[in-house]
Amino acid sequence: MKTFLFSFLLLIFGASNCLIAQSPALNVLSHDTRNINSSPSSYSREMKFEFKSRSIIGVPGTGVFSGLITLAPWVTDGTGNKHHQLNFNDGGIYYRNGTNNSSTWGIWRNILTENESGNVGIGTTNPTQKLEVNGTIKTKEVNVTMTGWADYVFRDGYFLMPLSELKSFIETNGHLPEMPTEVEVIENGLNLAQMNVKLLEKVEELTLYILSQNQQIQILNEELKGLKIEIEVLKNSFD
Repeated sequence: MKTFLFSFLLLIFGASNCLIAQSPALNVLSHDTRNINSSPSSYSREMKFEFKSRSIIGVPGTGVFSGLITLAPWVTDGTGNKHHQLNFNDGGIYYRNGTNNSSTWGIWRNILTENESGNVGIGTTNPTQKLEVNGTIKTKEVNVTMTGWADYVFRDGYFLMPLSELKSFIETNGHLPEMPTEVEVIENGLNLAQMNVKLLEKVEELTLYILSQNQQIQILNEELKGLKIEIEVLKNSFD
């Protein structure tokens, strides 16, 4: 993040230095306009650096003051590109844009936040994990690093709770053994790696229950066949 930001600033200042010789009107120095919330139509074909009170421009974050960069690539005739603003304050980096002939800006959006602990946040200014996203993540694939898997269920010596005890546990607790409660999930969220192991564990336990029940059904079927044969023999003996 720091490398990206440094490169971004170099690009901006480098571009400014290249253009200043061609356009003396280009604003390069920081302007103290702390109490003014200029509209998109106030800027025209310029890049401007300003010192702003955070509350005046309504930008989220922390701190009283902030730095503002405005990129207005075209005139205020409603054509061409929108005008863009980046705000740098103690709470992170924020972005907004507006039509170049408009009197109002769009909403501020938090781009990316990295705190002193190296935690990166998207949509949050106080990330507590290496990557914290306040919103929905859409992806084609997630690869979770695992330290174990639930195949231990099929190994010799694994304790499979009798169905009568399982029934009693569910009636008492309202959830499966070794699974979090609804309250715990709402308060603490879910660890996907651990939950996937637990879910597979329960599926494999269910498989063992089914196999055991199937074995008992087969035994009962054989006993039933034997009883039918005995009944037929008894019937024939009375005929």
